[in-house]
Amino acid sequence: MKFLKADPQTPFFTAVLILCGLILLSGCETGESAFKQGDFAEAARVSADRLARKPDNEKAAAIFLRAYPQARAEWLGRARQAEENASDPFRWERALSAYEVLQGLSTRAALTPFAGQSGIEVVYYHAEIESARAKAAESRIQFADALMEDDDLYRAREAYDHYLVAMRFAGERDDIVQKAEDARRAGTLLVGIDPVRAQGHSLNPGSMMAALVHELEAHGPHGFVAFVPSSELGETKAHQYLELSIGELVANRHEAEIGQTAFQRVLNASVQDAEPVEVKAKVFRREKRIELACPARVRVFEGAAWEVALNRELPGKSSWAVQWDVLQGDRRAVTGQELQLSEPPDPEHAELMQQLAEALAVQARDALASYYRAG
Repeated sequence: MKFLKADPQTPFFTAVLILCGLILLSGCETGESAFKQGDFAEAARVSADRLARKPDNEKAAAIFLRAYPQARAEWLGRARQAEENASDPFRWERALSAYEVLQGLSTRAALTPFAGQSGIEVVYYHAEIESARAKAAESRIQFADALMEDDDLYRAREAYDHYLVAMRFAGERDDIVQKAEDARRAGTLLVGIDPVRAQGHSLNPGSMMAALVHELEAHGPHGFVAFVPSSELGETKAHQYLELSIGELVANRHEAEIGQTAFQRVLNASVQDAEPVEVKAKVFRREKRIELACPARVRVFEGAAWEVALNRELPGKSSWAVQWDVLQGDRRAVTGQELQLSEPPDPEHAELMQQLAEALAVQARDALASYYRAG
């Protein structure tokens, strides 16, 4: 006897797949699957949505009439349990979540044919939600205020996060915004930037300092680290101090041929009675490069004795390069080619020094970002 293999291309097999899919989809759309798994709120939600579209769907109606009362009882219990749990500092947030689920259930139930019938009470929880929201905000504020009393850098950062959560519940009230700003300031690690130290023939320390300050202010590590030039601190004492020292500047200039291309064309080939003329040319691609090196060291000091917390060597390298073309042969052979036939001038010395200073500032920033991220 020859057995038939199930071929997905056959109409019979396709029909079976479609039928199975419809059966599964039917269970999902009526909430049956969620009901079997004990998720009564989801079962009530799905079946209510189905009834809102098709009020005569008997299966969805049966699921809804069983799931809705159980879902309301479950989430009312959760809300009450959360409210009574005095040991949970964030109990009002859990109560708020429960009331929001109940509100959603009632909103959907109101759209079904069974709204208002026995067991299908439509109760709105606007007052409970607003009350829980206000109490949730106050709980977060009280928790954060207690953290701020410790006068600790890391607890202030934790308090800042709590104030942000409070604003999610109460909006950006002026008092909470001010508390959050105070916590952010108290949780910020203040790093003083000492003047750049230069050895021998090197970069201009003032220019290097300006590039470093600009880079750290624009793209520094996370928001709880602030870099300020030591000269601007006044009587304020920083938590840490940053020192960048730069060594001897070395500059090297290189020029070389990096490639060549041959061209040839036949002229007058399409003109009647004209003798064809073959023209040839070579194009040599040249490059000049200026490489700068200024090894540097970035150090961070902290503690009562200002011990070294970070000591990182930086390569302190940057380069400038440009390419152009040199033509040998008949210019007509390269007609239509985009060529750079004039040698570009070298950049000004000040431009090269600024480029190197910016490259060094980025290297220092990356080293500091890695250090503060790990810490």
